[in-house]
Amino acid sequence: MSGKVALVTGGTRGLGLAMASRLFADGFVPALLYRSDEAAAEEAVSAMPGARAYQADISDRAGVDAAVAKVNAELGPIEVLINNAYRAGRTPRKTHEVDPGEFAEDISTNLVGQFYVTRACIPSMLAKGFGRIIFIGSIAVRGERGRVAYATAKSALVGFAKTVALEYAKEGITSNMVSPGFIESGAFLRFSEEIRERALKLVPAKRPGRAEEIAEVIAYLCSEKAGYTTGQVLTIDGGTTI
Repeated sequence: MSGKVALVTGGTRGLGLAMASRLFADGFVPALLYRSDEAAAEEAVSAMPGARAYQADISDRAGVDAAVAKVNAELGPIEVLINNAYRAGRTPRKTHEVDPGEFAEDISTNLVGQFYVTRACIPSMLAKGFGRIIFIGSIAVRGERGRVAYATAKSALVGFAKTVALEYAKEGITSNMVSPGFIESGAFLRFSEEIRERALKLVPAKRPGRAEEIAEVIAYLCSEKAGYTTGQVLTIDGGTTI
């Protein structure tokens, strides 16, 4: 897979950075899309010679189109897309308490933004006759109290991933979703210790997952060996959803 360009949204820290680093180890050239933390972006690419970071808010279609065009021009055609960026961090609220504006903002990033990025990246994959698109989902597709916008968006992405799989399979483009459970990274670490302990009681493995464990699955799905795997949802959660 030497030299293939992999665009990772939200790729400058946490799970996104772990996935980008794993792809880099396999010979991919990571392009890391970030929204605002320039310092984190610079630190991330410094550990991966040849990688570059690009600023864009995925809820802004014009910004996404410009960033993708720049990646294609500077690094080469994008052949792998990891749709990892998302908006979180809201105070949990029941549905009737949720501010409609905040709901719209979350859907704009967590669903519509994924569409913008995917739409922009598919043409270069079609031109190459090869593509790997991976959506990062969540076990919240079961429903999640207090996070109606997040659960709604992640559930909708299942249909999105499967539709893309159907539309482009014959062109050599696969589309899959990886749905992590409680991972020792990002949002899970922002929870209080009490909430984390309560959550882990639901996990048969009795521990959170590691970002590197998710990255290993991503590496396989991005490889040529995974060419017959498409339209699938792989849940990596230590048995939580059994």
